[in-house]
Amino acid sequence: MSLARIQEFWNNIPELPVVRGLIAWSKERSLPGFFKIPIYDVTVFVFNEIRRFDLFTRANSIAYSFFISLFPSLLTLFTLLPFLNRYLLRFITKGDNFNQVLQTEIHKIMPGSVGDQLFLFIKDITEVERVGMLSFGFLLSIFFSSNGMLAMMRGFEKSYSKTFKNRSVIRKRLVAIGLTGLLSFLLIASIVFIILGKSIIGWLSGYIALAGFSTVGVDILRWLAIIFLFYFGISVIYRYGASTYRRFSFFSAGATLATVLSLLASLAFSFYVDDLGRASTYNKFYGSIATLIILMLWIQFNSLIILIGYELNASIAVNRDLIPKIEEEESID
Repeated sequence: MSLARIQEFWNNIPELPVVRGLIAWSKERSLPGFFKIPIYDVTVFVFNEIRRFDLFTRANSIAYSFFISLFPSLLTLFTLLPFLNRYLLRFITKGDNFNQVLQTEIHKIMPGSVGDQLFLFIKDITEVERVGMLSFGFLLSIFFSSNGMLAMMRGFEKSYSKTFKNRSVIRKRLVAIGLTGLLSFLLIASIVFIILGKSIIGWLSGYIALAGFSTVGVDILRWLAIIFLFYFGISVIYRYGASTYRRFSFFSAGATLATVLSLLASLAFSFYVDDLGRASTYNKFYGSIATLIILMLWIQFNSLIILIGYELNASIAVNRDLIPKIEEEESID
């Protein structure tokens, strides 16, 4: 099939009876969270914005900024872990051997030699307190991590004056620092809950009646908490990261879409990493370079997903704010 025929077929798609019927239906229907905006109007706006502002270029810029901010953030996190180990993590395990609990839980998530290496790495950094590194790493992480969030906030900026407003440079930086701190806390909480979920349930059972809580129940509760943390983090980014006159609702269509896509992407990457971990030549052939590439791809995909969810929210907000103007013009006519 020649290129001309493919182009002709593509141009004729909107004229197909099924497509025309679907378009007519979407112009008359809305979805929960769309504020009665037709599905067609929302979809057209999203696609036009993606084409106008090159979503992939914006996602690349955000992913690069976040990747650069990752290393000072990890430096601070690893410096904090010995203090968490002393004051919190060992308390949660109720006197059990913390390293044994940690190794068992890590192997449930990442079996094989990769899990062994991760355990030895975490064990090493949790046993030595580095107070001097804490202050240096903390200052670096505040600056570079907020740069990553700042890049995302710039990707949220739009020129629709009825919906979006301008922020000063100082206000942008303060909002970026606040969001970075909150999301860092959520990241630490999710990691702790994934690794030590069973121990946390055991600790809570001393205060709440959780007798007979099965392993399946623990796993369900663990993943519900992870889903909530994903949704909460994305909703906070949309609500406070976007410079709008009316903040996005915490429960929004864009946050729901981004959470579902982000969880699916994370699960897909986890299966891929698990397959690499099972390969006998993983350490020799791939090593840390493969892990770094996978991490970069994961950040890239999630940056793109967050932008897609944001464009959905922005489409709903802009169309919602245009309704009063359209009604006013119709009343004048």
